[in-house]
Amino acid sequence: MDGSLIAKNNEANRIASERLLEQLRDEGLHYRLWVTGTPTGDTLHMRVDRLCPGMRERIGKVMRGRGLRLDITAA
Repeated sequence: MDGSLIAKNNEANRIASERLLEQLRDEGLHYRLWVTGTPTGDTLHMRVDRLCPGMRERIGKVMRGRGLRLDITAA
């Protein structure tokens, strides 16, 4: 997979992730999100304000099954 295809895939994953997180944003979730990728897979990075175990679990449930590694940490 060449670099331009990886970049397009990263952007598609970012947009899809933002859409999936819409409900949590409506509930007050504040975060920074970006996606990095390699030919072997993508990682969704999130830096979340006031991250607690319950919110980490909810984010994981929303993102489950997307084929992305998750890197979720407190901001």
